[in-house]
Amino acid sequence: MHRYPLVEILRDKWWIGPVSFLVAMATTPIVRHFAYRAKLVDKPNNLLKPHRRPVAYLGGVSLCLGLLAGLAYFALTMPDLSRRWAQIGHCLSEGRFTALWENPVWNLLGVALGSITVMVVGLLDDLKDVKPKYKVYGQLLAGLCLLIGGVGMRMGAVLLSPLELSQYAWLMVPLSAAMLLVVVVAICNAANLLDGLDGLCSGVIGFVAIGFVFFSIWLATWGRVHGIDELRVALSLAMTGAVLGFLPYNAPPASIFMGDAGSMLLGFLVATMMAMFCQEGHPRWFLTSCVVFSVPILDSALAVVRRIIAKRSIFTGDRSHLYDQLVDRGMAVKRVVILFYVVCLVMTIFGLVMGVYVRIRHAVPVYLALFITVWILFYKFGLITPKERSDSSKSTVPPGEKLNLLFCSVGRRVALLQEFRRGAHDLGIGMVMHAADHIPLAPALQVADSTVIVPSIGPGYIECLLAYCRKNRIDAAIPLIDPELPLLSGAREDFAAAGTKVIISSPEVIRISMDKVLTTEFLVENGFCTPRILSKEELRKSSYPLFVKPRDGSSSVEAHKIIDQQALDYHLYVRPELIVQEFIDGSEYTVDVFVDFDGRPRCAVPRLRHEVRSGEVSKSRTVQHARIMQESCRLVEVLGGCLGMTTIQCFLTPEDEVVFIEINPRFGGGAPLSIRAGADSPRWVLELLLGRQPSISMRRWTNNLFMLRFDQAFFREPKDLPAEET
Repeated sequence: MHRYPLVEILRDKWWIGPVSFLVAMATTPIVRHFAYRAKLVDKPNNLLKPHRRPVAYLGGVSLCLGLLAGLAYFALTMPDLSRRWAQIGHCLSEGRFTALWENPVWNLLGVALGSITVMVVGLLDDLKDVKPKYKVYGQLLAGLCLLIGGVGMRMGAVLLSPLELSQYAWLMVPLSAAMLLVVVVAICNAANLLDGLDGLCSGVIGFVAIGFVFFSIWLATWGRVHGIDELRVALSLAMTGAVLGFLPYNAPPASIFMGDAGSMLLGFLVATMMAMFCQEGHPRWFLTSCVVFSVPILDSALAVVRRIIAKRSIFTGDRSHLYDQLVDRGMAVKRVVILFYVVCLVMTIFGLVMGVYVRIRHAVPVYLALFITVWILFYKFGLITPKERSDSSKSTVPPGEKLNLLFCSVGRRVALLQEFRRGAHDLGIGMVMHAADHIPLAPALQVADSTVIVPSIGPGYIECLLAYCRKNRIDAAIPLIDPELPLLSGAREDFAAAGTKVIISSPEVIRISMDKVLTTEFLVENGFCTPRILSKEELRKSSYPLFVKPRDGSSSVEAHKIIDQQALDYHLYVRPELIVQEFIDGSEYTVDVFVDFDGRPRCAVPRLRHEVRSGEVSKSRTVQHARIMQESCRLVEVLGGCLGMTTIQCFLTPEDEVVFIEINPRFGGGAPLSIRAGADSPRWVLELLLGRQPSISMRRWTNNLFMLRFDQAFFREPKDLPAEET
């Protein structure tokens, strides 16, 4: 029979939820305004989710303020508050620290201090991109605050109670501490990983918090653990109010992000509630809380399993999460979020019913059966095993959506064309691949569905391409070499009149990138590091080595390192128009920056160049270097007018300075590496051409993936070769 009626439990506490709700709802617009004024925003080119416009950070701050306001109201309305404060003073002065664990005010201080700690750590990551290990240290520090506050000190005894280890009571304190720290780190990161779509994390944890409110109130009616009972009710109410006050601003499309500050804070609060459900003498309530929070747990577990199967680091970002896979399979973001809400609501109700009405010896088999069923469903729907890429070089055009793509000056770009073929195959759309080149023996012509032999770049080149586009109803044309860029960019309107979209940057971008002097001037004027071009007077005083290259060079032709005056004199005698620059010592990177049709840089993949042959990289690997990615996206944004792939060359000096040297607004020769790493630019181009919104992430691609290029060959009889058109 219940000892305490519902009215008595909520008599002084029901206001906690509305207080947290109102404070969170009132402070979120203020925090958002401050974030925009201080430019603390997630820009479309930053390292988190891509959005149509910059979105404010600092949502975690308003969540924390709402939570603390509710807890402060609880503390101020607590019966015998002065006596409990006095008890804390006596225990501290007398050294009776374990007695503090039974004091709800002391418990509350531990929860509040841990919440502030984890929020600050997450905020630092939002603003400064803290390394993962330091985030874990911060989570451990927050867990330590709970331990000092006496929260979770019975976890070992409760969770191991079926083993009847009471004779080893001396072990329970260190075991409880270890268990609590593991739970805090695991749940903080599970909540953080769930924050991948607008409103997803806040909404799901809102349902979890509501479930905890009902469960805490039900436990409080029995009055089993005085002090902790009222703290559980207060914390769950404050959690619920803060989340619901913030959610209207975070629901899609979000006007403010909670960031790691908010997601880690919410995860910490869930972990705290789980620890407080371990105050009774058996693990039944802890299992119930795990079931209520099962959606984030399963999503994180699925991502980890997929990365292990794919032989990737579990810390490497990718699209392994359940919500990512649903979006990739064509489900709209809002539908995915609503689906998660529904599943979370069902699991919350299921967990509460099982916890209240079913004994643990009957509940555990049900939980196990449900767990196994979920993983069987994951397997049946292909959610566990990463999808294999198709390498088919030819395709029959399937029914449905169909695109005619023309690749210009294809030369040896076989791998790139095959990636576009694979992208169309993965999307399930029809694509007719057209390829143009002025050399009938160009290898990439062999993988196209239709070919055209065009004049060399110069008079008649654009006219020939235009005629072909009109005749074959080409939807889009993609240039692949530097010399054709000015011609195609200048003729974009002519191609558009023929129904063909040229995936190319603006004439101004082409002008700047094709002229190395203009490139250097642009970089210097906009505050980017770049090697200086030396005048004749400066050359007399300069030390070696230096570097020379043509003003209009491409593919590293006539680009040389100069080690002494004799070598410099020789190259300037042969080609007086060469420009001379400072030599940069460091690691050379190529950065593939994908720019959508709205001109926004959406993804940047740095590739460290290990070996180069004839101006094209032959050995390379991907490197998730945050500063290179940020600076490359900033460069593209400042440049303006970019479209499709922009390839940027830079050095990373021993002093960790990013020094830019070239801008090439086209697909680079090593682009297949970034594509295979997960930055699927061919697929994104195809989706954009179809009017879809591709799901693009800045850093969900494989780090440290190597590309080792080698020569292959086609063998053809004369009758199988493209004939030159007249």
